[in-house]
Amino acid sequence: MKKVCLLAFSIFAFHFSLVFAQAPAIHTSADIYMQLKKLNVLGSVLYIAAHPDDENTRLLAYFSKEKQYRTGYLSLTRGDGGQNLIGDEQGIELGLIRTQELLAARRIDGAEQFFSRAYDFGFSKNAAEALRIWGHDKILSDVIRVIKKFKPDIIITRFPGDARAGHGHHWASALLANEAFRLAGDSVAFNRLRDSVLAGTGVHQGQDVEKDSAGLVFLTGMPWQAKRILWNTFNFGNTNTTSPDQFKMEVGDYDPLLGQGFGEIAAESRSQHKSQGFGIPRQRGQATEFFATTGGEPPVNDIMDGVNTTWSRVQGGAAVEAMVNDIVEHYDFEHPEKSIDALVVLYKTISALPDGYWRNRKLDEVQNLIVECSGLFMEATTNSEYAVEGDSMRVSFFINEGNKADIHLDNVKFDGFDSSININIPYNQNIGFNKYFPVPVNRNATQPYWLVKPLDNGGSFDVTDPSLIGNAQNNPPYMAVFNLTVNGLHLIVTRPLQAKYTDAVKGEQYQPVVVIPPVIVSVSPSIALINIRPGNAYTANPVMQVKYKTNFSENQVPVTIKISEGASSVFTKDTVINAEAGKEFEMDVPIKKVYVKNIGTDLLGTEIYVTRNGHRYVYSHYLRSIEYDHIPHIHYFYRDNVKVLDDEIKTVGHSIGYVVGAGDKVPPALVQMGYNVKILNAADITDENLKQFDAIITGVRAYDVDAFLNEKYDVLMRYVKNGGNLIVQYNRSNQISNGQIKVGPYPFAISNIRVTNENAEVHILQPNSGVLNYPNKITDADFKNWIQERSIYQANTQDAHFEEPIGMHDPNEKESNGSLIIAKYGKGNFVYTGIVFFRELPAGVSGAYRLMANLIALKKNQ
Repeated sequence: MKKVCLLAFSIFAFHFSLVFAQAPAIHTSADIYMQLKKLNVLGSVLYIAAHPDDENTRLLAYFSKEKQYRTGYLSLTRGDGGQNLIGDEQGIELGLIRTQELLAARRIDGAEQFFSRAYDFGFSKNAAEALRIWGHDKILSDVIRVIKKFKPDIIITRFPGDARAGHGHHWASALLANEAFRLAGDSVAFNRLRDSVLAGTGVHQGQDVEKDSAGLVFLTGMPWQAKRILWNTFNFGNTNTTSPDQFKMEVGDYDPLLGQGFGEIAAESRSQHKSQGFGIPRQRGQATEFFATTGGEPPVNDIMDGVNTTWSRVQGGAAVEAMVNDIVEHYDFEHPEKSIDALVVLYKTISALPDGYWRNRKLDEVQNLIVECSGLFMEATTNSEYAVEGDSMRVSFFINEGNKADIHLDNVKFDGFDSSININIPYNQNIGFNKYFPVPVNRNATQPYWLVKPLDNGGSFDVTDPSLIGNAQNNPPYMAVFNLTVNGLHLIVTRPLQAKYTDAVKGEQYQPVVVIPPVIVSVSPSIALINIRPGNAYTANPVMQVKYKTNFSENQVPVTIKISEGASSVFTKDTVINAEAGKEFEMDVPIKKVYVKNIGTDLLGTEIYVTRNGHRYVYSHYLRSIEYDHIPHIHYFYRDNVKVLDDEIKTVGHSIGYVVGAGDKVPPALVQMGYNVKILNAADITDENLKQFDAIITGVRAYDVDAFLNEKYDVLMRYVKNGGNLIVQYNRSNQISNGQIKVGPYPFAISNIRVTNENAEVHILQPNSGVLNYPNKITDADFKNWIQERSIYQANTQDAHFEEPIGMHDPNEKESNGSLIIAKYGKGNFVYTGIVFFRELPAGVSGAYRLMANLIALKKNQ
């Protein structure tokens, strides 16, 4: 289930798996036992690929839970350019969803998650294009940064560094991983790359570039050389890159402590990628993974050959292993608290070792185990997801010790507050208190760190704080600090502030707390067409609806509403309001009265000026909330604008029946064109009901996600035969020609052919075709200013009934005529198109509107 509202973002730390925006993790005795055994494993693996869902979840689960290595996945992108099967979010919004889906997957398979600044700009056919658009040195520096922080002993890539990867991003991810493998351990080459990245930034070699505001560079820390880098070869579909001479691992084991095998865990993890429709069945039984070494010494007997994964790799650490073994041997599953004393001694022993990566890592693990063995539950919660700047929030602190452990609570600290609590925590008795905290008016609103600034040349995110690069998401805006003493050992335990409430259906719920401004501003529509011919009453006088929501309560508040077109103010209105928390105010402004052509922009934006306590504040951003049941609520801010198109668009017809597909924002665009749009479900598709529509349009991948369309084939064909126009946007299935999915009146297949260059030349093959002439004359100008791509999943047909009016191709590829095919059938017309209307219409590409209008207006046949 999904809900999108005006107001809600979830955040994870880089160095450890901080769980929040969900119910607190439960640690069983079996969990604790496995973590105790992991204390003696000092090895790490980093998996690198291009997108969310590229990772091998079975291998991650095996490394993390069976081998107990520290395991991470570096996804170069956040998946912004993919399709969406569960909603209509695209671009950065889809990237936000897929980020959270990856984090949900990691909570299941036990790995950690990292990202580079690369933006998923859509399908790429080669690595050269991907690296050019991303910025080779910039993203390479990000990969090195993650390697130097994570310090993997072994690096594994999902894809090869050549065309067998099947996608330019995949190909590039392998090239960057292998290059970073070499550079991260080579001081000379590392410094050469650093100088390349710094060129033109005003920063010089030797400066503390980690703190540079340019945000373009990586840490200047010590080199780190992984032992080897391997390609995890695969057997996907018709492509088998495995071979008997490659290094092999059996990863299909069953773990009785977990009660499942790693194929089962992997299926649950991969099934979190719900926006991509990647739910898969649980797999049981043997499973072999294959590896080809691409750098370093090839493994012979074990993937960690030559890597010391014991405590002897730490100076003075040899004695620790015996201590851990003793704790494991004497562990009492019914009374984990009996291990606390020994864990305290272990903590003190490890802390006496020289400072270093594994020392500090294991200290964190031991502290977590002390807390888990005690059954200690600690949280800080509030009843609202929103902390409003200038307001206050009530925070509830709660502590309960589930096992009989001797732990002293020294104090609780929160946002400058230091509690007076100083007690021995009693067994299974609740300790709690509440306190109100002010939210400063100048506290920054919560924004995903990679969205604070606009994209850098459209290919990568621009991050101003280099220390954030690589992080999966922001740190929580508020943290509670619980200071504890256990057998003389002082421990500092932190918990994020979370919103906690009870849903009548779902029960107890946790969500992240986000800081928001007192006023949130939105405008609509996102695209306004002001030159529709002949048009109707709606298109003749389109309006810009300005909405602003107040998140505070106060009477007689002076407000000024200002509409700007770029840097020019085009409308101002003063008013006085009685503000209430959650109250929304709105105003309609005729667009033609405020829009001024040719002043440098086609965007209309709004600012709300509010005077409170003698100070004047300005607000201009909308808070977008994305809510799905399988991930925490997501929130981000952006400047809401109305893009005005004044190019002439001629339309014919009035009523459209629309079957919504996946990730579909086409219907609002049709409304802006003046059509009456009726969303159709299975019950609506009858012979009698379809007579009212000038055209029926199916959304992208509708036949893939709406099974009823196959069942309604005969009805739809009769609609066409009787004079209707059926327009089918792209689907991915290639079974149409085999008769398993029924779409058109004549056979055709759907190929994987894409034209990914949004500026690829479009050739007019049939200049007299009605679709290119009526009611709009389609010319080369209509294919300018497109975004991301031209066409995907094009038709492949030799059937003589189909007309192919246009052709196109990417550079150095042969022409393809399948982006738009049209067949006359009876009195009507059938259309299949891979043209990406679902991207171009929401982006305000006028040529896409004109071409869509022509498809709808296809003339009846006599």
